[in-house]
Amino acid sequence: MKEEPRIIYSLDTFPLLNNRWQVGNKLKETIYMTALSILYSHLWYKDIELYADETVYKFLYMLPCKVTKVSNEKNKELWMKSKIHAIEKQTKSFVHLDTDVFIKNKINFNFETVMLERKECGYEMHYKRQIDFFSQYTKQLPYWHSNLGHAYGCGILGFNDLKLRDNFVNAYYDLEQIYVTHREEFAPLKQQGFEPCIVIEQYNLAAILNYYNITPTLLLKGQNITEHGRCANELGYSHLFGLKKYKKNITDEIEYRLFKIFPYWYDQIKIELEKHQILQKEDVNPKIMVA
Repeated sequence: MKEEPRIIYSLDTFPLLNNRWQVGNKLKETIYMTALSILYSHLWYKDIELYADETVYKFLYMLPCKVTKVSNEKNKELWMKSKIHAIEKQTKSFVHLDTDVFIKNKINFNFETVMLERKECGYEMHYKRQIDFFSQYTKQLPYWHSNLGHAYGCGILGFNDLKLRDNFVNAYYDLEQIYVTHREEFAPLKQQGFEPCIVIEQYNLAAILNYYNITPTLLLKGQNITEHGRCANELGYSHLFGLKKYKKNITDEIEYRLFKIFPYWYDQIKIELEKHQILQKEDVNPKIMVA
């Protein structure tokens, strides 16, 4: 790819406000995190767009990128659906970044067809039992594979081939419908902590790529978390996936970096958080008090 792709983000606060991970209301922390992610990207890339629901828009409309207000379905379980809506709107090559991704050096997103973050670890632990469940209902899907043996992390999800993007979006809706139809049968797996989203999005995409015999470009090389981490450090890339991003030391550090590196934007966001009573004027991050 010669032309730099546009960078897109999406954020739906409904799952967050409805205790998706049983961590309580983390709206303020998510707003700061999203702002820091976008502002880091703004240092390196020109064409950036955030697809924001009404709640997000109130706090981040002023960021130095295009911010588009969208309506998302109120769905706590399918928390990555806003990403699907964002990528299906694109009319040229793009890279979607999750809002917990931080790019501290410019990364040249040079890929032929599709770009993903990394090859996922923990296939047997996190994916296999869910795949076995979905495979009962996928006989009509020619691209489905009942035991591919791998999936890909989608913290970065880029398409240069928009027809392939369309195939993936259609496959997403195929599997989403299966999940919605058989949600009650899936409930025992859900109670054990299994997240259907990682199959509906990540494994499903791996199956599509396998079906079309496409090898994706991976940002992070390696076969395990240690090797991925080493590669990420070399690139100046980090992804706070999972629950760890809401640990207090992490959220304090995110707010502090926003304050220290992007003070103007930090102040603008803080004004909006106070205006909408998400933040009280006396609420101050201890790290900022001593800065």
